Amino acid sequence: MFDFKAPVKDDLPYIRKICEKFGTMGCDFSPANIFIWRNKYNIKICVYNGFFVMAYFSDGKPWGYCFPLGEGDPTAVVAEIFKDAKQRGLEANFVMLTEAQRQKLVEITGYKFSFKELKSDEDYIYRNYDLSILPGKRFHAKRNHISKFNRTYPKWNFAIINKNNKNDALNVAEKWCKSKNINPYTNDEYKAIEETLQNYELLKMHGGILYVEKEPVAMTMGCEINQKTFDVIFEKALVEYDGVYAKVNNEFVKTLVGFEFINREEDMGIESLRQAKLSYHPVVILKRYSGVKNDKAEES
Repeated sequence: MFDFKAPVKDDLPYIRKICEKFGTMGCDFSPANIFIWRNKYNIKICVYNGFFVMAYFSDGKPWGYCFPLGEGDPTAVVAEIFKDAKQRGLEANFVMLTEAQRQKLVEITGYKFSFKELKSDEDYIYRNYDLSILPGKRFHAKRNHISKFNRTYPKWNFAIINKNNKNDALNVAEKWCKSKNINPYTNDEYKAIEETLQNYELLKMHGGILYVEKEPVAMTMGCEINQKTFDVIFEKALVEYDGVYAKVNNEFVKTLVGFEFINREEDMGIESLRQAKLSYHPVVILKRYSGVKNDKAEES
């Protein structure tokens, strides 16, 4: 049986190394995400035979196993996942599988599986060039939103988050919550933003704040997934400032020099969020699957 435990701060260097070397472009293996959301999603981790194994727990048991990350053949580790689940009286349910991981799971086990596509967990991934330059007719509306923002609020500026302005970022998150009639002090996302800012350097975060006449009106921050891909984890803005989301997104991406791809994460099944993410023309929509062994399955 795996010796699962909750991730702690001391685990971050190892998690960062393994995710960068063997992970995907997906936000589930963004090192900061694993730590930030460890409590909300009851994330547990362990190392087995040199492989990093992560699972989501409920009532003290893993309801979903992620595909193991590591160097070499994962066959023995996957077999151990099935054994671990059986010892706990469970069926091994694999979650957040990419298409490549889904195919690998079938290949190394020889089993038939029932797979389910997880539409609300798909990651929207963009080219840095597209989001920073907004080229061509496809981005005409986005450029117009930004131009209008610049005309309406000429006294704007954008600043990188640092130890002196962290409270401004949290202030935006608090105001955003209140504008949605959400109590920020009991809200999981607000608390995650607060903890992230408290551990900003440790988590190797990078973020920015948009100001209008010295008032913070938008914040955003994220972290590196790998050398090519940056994960935007949080983005909050005060919508009374027309065009504010287009503006903060564009200004922030301009600071992500060296990253080819920007992961703006999933739409959580919210149609308005889906349309907003599609409007930026992703180059990859990273499909996700869950899967359980099913000897009667016609397709795997």
